[in-house]
Amino acid sequence: MHIRLFDGKDREHLLPFVYLRPVADVFMGALTFRDRWKHLLADSVSVETVDSLQESEESTPDRCVLAALLPTTSFVEAVQSLTPNQKLVCDGLVLAYHGELPSNDPALASYQSISIDQSAFTHIKHSWDIFLCNVHALAHDIPLLSKNRISNAISDTNLTIGVGSIFIGSQVNMEGVTLNTTDGPIFIDEGATIMEGSLLRGPLYVGKNSVIKMSTKVYANCSIGPSVKVGGEINNVVFFGNSNKGHDGFLGNAVIGEWCNIGAGTDASNLKNDYGLVRVWDYASGNFAKTDLQFCGLLMGDHSQCAIQTTFNTATVVGICCNLFGHGFPRQFIPSFSRGGAQGFAENRLDKVIETAIAMKKRRGIDFTSADHDRLQDIFQKTASFRN
Repeated sequence: MHIRLFDGKDREHLLPFVYLRPVADVFMGALTFRDRWKHLLADSVSVETVDSLQESEESTPDRCVLAALLPTTSFVEAVQSLTPNQKLVCDGLVLAYHGELPSNDPALASYQSISIDQSAFTHIKHSWDIFLCNVHALAHDIPLLSKNRISNAISDTNLTIGVGSIFIGSQVNMEGVTLNTTDGPIFIDEGATIMEGSLLRGPLYVGKNSVIKMSTKVYANCSIGPSVKVGGEINNVVFFGNSNKGHDGFLGNAVIGEWCNIGAGTDASNLKNDYGLVRVWDYASGNFAKTDLQFCGLLMGDHSQCAIQTTFNTATVVGICCNLFGHGFPRQFIPSFSRGGAQGFAENRLDKVIETAIAMKKRRGIDFTSADHDRLQDIFQKTASFRN
């Protein structure tokens, strides 16, 4: 079966994390949405997204599915059961359909509607839902990845607490570590290194070739993507991949994009002093949105960095390609391609951004492509109004 994942009309609510990727490639739990559907159902998956990110589609889709959904078994079965010219709907929102039409085609209105209950899926509507719903993604993905696989043995130097499952991939280096599965499972993917003295609590996913530095404290509901370095203290944090937070400092209820670097001693508040509900910058409305959240930390887009001992206020949103430094708390919305801190901001020059991106990718043995260049240039121009 070939599935096409479409962004949907609420794509902008997921910025800054979809500036450089389709919604289908947002990472949470242990997988991107695209890879999750590959594991679940599809022989191949394509995407329908904005023109600058659109891929060529090599085959005709059997089913089209809203990308930002965490499906239950009943939802997957409902998608499989669709016949041509049928669509799955919930409260007027089209979740999936059987046909070749793009998701914004008016002809979809004539498709037969099959209603499905909201309990059959979790809809990731806003950027903060990535950490807020990560517990659901972990509960779905870890059993999916563990199915029909045999875990490697855990060395006797490690201490295990609880009766939850622990999956250890091949070539994992882990000695002198405490793993607590009282509240959920732990999955450590192949090639990961967990250094001595680290404390891990499930549910937790540690991605391929990632490194957890000595004496790191990792609390529940964290997802550490591939080739990430983590140190200090983290709680309910999602790292997309290829990012570094290798030193002491606290992050909680946070999302860190790809190719980010967080300086030593950086701390980000995730709770207001008055325990009140937070407002979070929403790109779609161009303003701070009221939420029902009491806890929200740092939301940092791809290719952004901050210097040592940077401090972030509760619910700070950082765009892509920012370079942050200086004493004090910077403002709670930092536009993409900004350079500076609490003392003020200037535009982060595109040539300098590209120079840094090339250097970061080179360290990981990854080429900076012409497509990478064109996408950064495109977003640089499109985000100019925020900086002005």
